[in-house]
Formats: sequence, structure tokens, C-alpha cells
Amino acid sequence: MGNTRNGNYVPDSNSSAGRAPIQSGGAQSSLDEQTDSRQTAEREIEESHENYAEEAEITDRQAKSMHQRRENVVDSLKEEGLQVEEDHIFGSVMQGTQTGPMDEDSDVDVMVVLDADKHGEWARSENGPRNALNAVKRRLEKKYPNQEICVDRNVVAVKFSDFTVEVAPAFRYSDIRNPESPVGSVTVGGITLPVNAMGADNPNNGYAIPDTYGGQSWVGTNPRKFQSMYNAVNENNGGKLQKVAVSAKNWNEENGKPVNSYHMVMMTYKYFQNDAPTGASTSQHMSNFFRNLPQYVNEETKEPVYQEQIDRGMSTEEKRQAAQKAYKASEKIEEAERLKEQGKTEEAKEKYQEVYGKKFK
Repeated sequence: MGNTRNGNYVPDSNSSAGRAPIQSGGAQSSLDEQTDSRQTAEREIEESHENYAEEAEITDRQAKSMHQRRENVVDSLKEEGLQVEEDHIFGSVMQGTQTGPMDEDSDVDVMVVLDADKHGEWARSENGPRNALNAVKRRLEKKYPNQEICVDRNVVAVKFSDFTVEVAPAFRYSDIRNPESPVGSVTVGGITLPVNAMGADNPNNGYAIPDTYGGQSWVGTNPRKFQSMYNAVNENNGGKLQKVAVSAKNWNEENGKPVNSYHMVMMTYKYFQNDAPTGASTSQHMSNFFRNLPQYVNEETKEPVYQEQIDRGMSTEEKRQAAQKAYKASEKIEEAERLKEQGKTEEAKEKYQEVYGKKFK
């Protein structure tokens, strides 16, 4: 017969009939509740990551406005005497990683390919890169006298009230005199090997834009070639590269832009090429990316077509500060994941908001 303890009935230790169903059922019920709670948290957090990426993108109306503004700027340059062979939107708009909402600090990159017969002195002279930028600036100042216009490294930026148009004058790579060679090196397994640009992509198939950081040079670029590479990696990963790139750029902007936007996109591309696990969710990719981000910041980041170093303008201190911000974000994400594993959905979301801001819901 069972014993009583403090007036309550306690099953006899030898009575399996009185003990087993109660303990087993209670433990199983608790385990099921924990599993359901974790699954619910996982599902809701993944949905929040998906929405965060989607809402960070620009609207169709904003995209249409950007394309119209680009056409107006290019037409203005032609009216002021520039012989333009072709023009392209490139950068984040071309990749689909432009983030919203748009404001005067948002930029639209436009490359205008100049006729080398008409403007060959810029392509061949020692001061050509700077002269080309200044020539574009003067012409835009005539057409937009009330706008703030300045030269910024390799573009001329025209700041409008809704967003900024950045114009990069360019020539076909084969038209440039002594362009900076896109042949660099790559480290594989701790061994530094030369990169033959002809093996990856013939630079003469691309373009050269000015670079006035710490001097003057023309550097190779091929936005269309890179776009095809970017699209292939994105498709192979079920569209996750696009979502992580947009989300990472949004985080970057929310945190004072520790790196420039192009650099951030290149690091997400690098992650999906080298370190992304197959079949991971968007939230898992974001966690893994931020875990790797401090290392990416401290390493060299190169443009994948010509292997041009993108981050060469960053000082050691700038890299240190950027890596520190990335590390702090990674720590908070890990804490959010622990809360998610415990089924604490709202607490996890609050911790994610400390990383991504109030847009994460």
C-alpha cells in the first residue's frame, strides 16, 4: 500500500501500476511542448528574416524613378558634349541589392562608356582619370546648378533630394594606356599563387574606370560578367545570396557603414562561394555569415572577375573597428539563437532587433 507524505498520497516504490503512466506521460508531454515551442520559434524567426530581407528592398516605383533619373543624367552629359557610346546601371541596383527606403544618401551607380576617338586624351594621359572625372563634374554642374556635386574616388556624385546618382566615366579596357593590371594573386591552402586574368576573363572584354584613391589609375571592371557570376551563385543557393546580401547591407547602413556597400556585397558573395552550408535557411545563413564576417573584414576582399582588391582603401584601424562591430553583432545573434532554441520567440526577436534594428519584426 502506498505511503502518505505531508497528507499527500505517494505511490509505493514497488507499484509500477501507480508510477509508470504518470511519470512517462508527464515527461513525454513536457518534451512535446518543448519541441513544439522550439519549432514555433524556428518558424517565426525564419519568417522574420525573410520579411526583413524583403522589406529592405526598394519598391518598383523607386526602381522606375531611378531608371528615369539615370536617363536624364546621361542625356544631360550628351547635351553638354560628351560622346557616350553606351551607359549602364551597375552596382547594387543591377544586382538587386539596393536597400530602401531611398533617401539622399542612397546611391544609384551609372557607368558612361566614352568614345575613345573623341576623348582619348583622358584614356591615354597621366592625369586622365582625374581629368575625366572633373570634365563630367563640370558638365553636370551646368545642368544641375542647384544640386550638390562632387568627385568621390571613381565617380561624380549628384545629390538629389530623394537619392544620389553616381556617374563613373569609363572606357573600354583595350582603349586605356597602361591600365592598372587586373592580374593579382590568390592564396590557396596557405600558398600565394599568381592569378592570370586571361584565364578568368579577358580584361579587354570589359571596361576601365578611374580610381583616384592615393594617386591616379584606370582599373578594370566588368559589371555584366560579374552579374552573370552573381546570378549563378544566387540560383545555386535558392535565392539566399540575394536575401543575405540585402540584409547584410541593411545592417551595414544601420551601423554607420563600417564598410562600403560594394565591399559588403562582395563579402556575402564570398561566403556563398566558400562557406555557406547547403540547404540552410535564411536565418542560418545570416548567423553563419556574421560568424565569418570579422575574418572577412580582416582579409583582403577582391572583385571576382579581375581580382582587383576592393578594400585597399581601408586603414588597419578602420578594419579593426569594422571587425569589432561584426563580432558584437555575431555575439548577439548567438544569444538570440539560444533563446530561439528555448522556444522564447519574443525574447529572441528582441535580441535580433538589437542587431538589425526595429525593421526586424
